[in-house]
Amino acid sequence: MDYQGTCSDSSAIFSVDNLPILQSLTDALEGRHLLVTGGTGFFGRWLLALFQTLQSRGARFEVTVVSRDPERFLMHWPTFRGCRWLHWVASDVRLIPSSLSIDLVVHAAADTSAVGQRDSLELFDIITEGARRVCKLAVECGARRVLLIGSGAQYGLIPAGLPVTEDFLGGCDSTYAGNAYAEAKRAQEVLGSIYAKDYGIDVIMARCFAFSGPGLPLDGHFAIGNFVRDALYADAIVLNSSGQAMRSYLHGADLAGWLLTLLLHGESGQAYNVGSDHAISIADLAHLVAARIAPYKPVCILGQANTSDRSFYVPDISRARGLGLDVWTTLDVSIDSMAHWGRGF
Repeated sequence: MDYQGTCSDSSAIFSVDNLPILQSLTDALEGRHLLVTGGTGFFGRWLLALFQTLQSRGARFEVTVVSRDPERFLMHWPTFRGCRWLHWVASDVRLIPSSLSIDLVVHAAADTSAVGQRDSLELFDIITEGARRVCKLAVECGARRVLLIGSGAQYGLIPAGLPVTEDFLGGCDSTYAGNAYAEAKRAQEVLGSIYAKDYGIDVIMARCFAFSGPGLPLDGHFAIGNFVRDALYADAIVLNSSGQAMRSYLHGADLAGWLLTLLLHGESGQAYNVGSDHAISIADLAHLVAARIAPYKPVCILGQANTSDRSFYVPDISRARGLGLDVWTTLDVSIDSMAHWGRGF
């Protein structure tokens, strides 16, 4: 079964109308030209929805999206075909041509799927060499600001019970190849810092946690997506774990608003956590999804409880709140929208 939820008119399901920062973004983007890598994944799909809304509000700016296969994306999302403000470059992020004229960059390219992370060398290279290429391109084009999309995974094991701040000095085990994604994201920040120091460009780092909303794969390695899929199409919502792990979820619309705000107003050289600080256990999340979508279906928890090994992955977002950002969309609303999307609208 195809859980992609493709539809020619997706404006309602990918709505960003609840964001209180639309006018400020409209004003700040006037006359700009943005380059977005990773523009066809979950992050990019929500950024495009936000760009489209800002255009409809009268903003006049251009966006160039780098993708290995733009046509595949446009077949799924034809609403973006023929947009005069939107341009496509079919390229590996490491090989972006120098002929572009841009002044703002969002670098989000990285395959976060389970399949994509099986080739650790390729993943590490895409992230680090991709970051180096976009930073070099920013220098060549005279771009003003670059936002590098990192991950909360960079922190390594987070102490249970306390949302992690950007000043936390933890890290992953660098001798374990399975940490290639997180370690590459750390290296990406070092590259950004070097370019900021040597060339004077503004580089802002976003450390992204967990997210929800339409566009998140329902058949991947994301717990909330799998729960929504099970609630829609299976006989029960199944957890193979004990469900004790603690997570938090920021809706895709909020995510897009946060990323653009960081790009435009974040402090150069500063890292910002991006996510919700409303913690919930995976077990409670499964029950919440069931209650919202299929209250008649059972929740089956197959794993054994082990309080000494409880994963905690929740950010402190005080620094982002200092820029006027917040969790604007409730988890209930986000789950409902995922169900609507998962049903094919």
